[in-house]
Amino acid sequence: MNILGSEIKKIKANYRTYGGLIVLWGLGILIGINVWYNPSLLPLKQLGFRLSGLYIPGLTLYPLAVVGPVVAVLIAGESIAGERIKGTLRMILTRPVSRLRIYMGKLSLIILYSIFIVFSTLLITSLLGYILFGGGSVVLPAELNNMSSGFFTLSAQEALLRLTLAGLTVSFYILTYASIALCLSSFMSHSLASPIFTLIFTAASTVVQNLEVFKSVSPYLITRHLLSWQNLMNKSIDRNSLFFSFIIVGFYFLGSLLVGITIFNRKDETT
Repeated sequence: MNILGSEIKKIKANYRTYGGLIVLWGLGILIGINVWYNPSLLPLKQLGFRLSGLYIPGLTLYPLAVVGPVVAVLIAGESIAGERIKGTLRMILTRPVSRLRIYMGKLSLIILYSIFIVFSTLLITSLLGYILFGGGSVVLPAELNNMSSGFFTLSAQEALLRLTLAGLTVSFYILTYASIALCLSSFMSHSLASPIFTLIFTAASTVVQNLEVFKSVSPYLITRHLLSWQNLMNKSIDRNSLFFSFIIVGFYFLGSLLVGITIFNRKDETT
């Protein structure tokens, strides 16, 4: 039984799949058009630097990191719970396929979907940026969020490499949220319950990380690492900070994966 192929067919038939893509693609296109219409909005343009088309996908990374998890969570959250409600999960479990293979098949689809929503958006915005501003080297602040830190130039090739690595970082961040939603979906009986609780967890984590009393806990919250990809856009990449972010996000991913598999294997689906 081709589990992944079966999951791909299901996601193709889900309108939320296309709704999320349209939102992300639309945001990227709107960002590109807005910069083209009023390029003086960018501080770099105000300082007299030439804009490269690669600025557009770079600017799209932030909304991808914010909206992307919501899109993926809606898909992953109903992956198991939705089938449980429809009664199709019980039928699937009667086939000679282990529950582990079924769970991993759903996770494999989420991995592909997380990568696809990020890089399809980056590809579209890269093409749009090239049409509007052309190619060429990219000028960035030495520290992305500090315009007074000086500037440095990236060749188009290195800028593409960093953009790709940043895209993979955002994809992993999105995947981890989707994995948490899939874990919750493994024992919940409503298709929207898992996405809702995942988003509540995100909101709570965001609040906690900004409270002074929880300052010591803040570095270990997943929401603290939302912008870890920005490290790849600095002149000097802080590898220790980047590695720490991967460790923390990876902990949430592996933790939700193991818990989800354990619950799914033990849950009685016959009643």
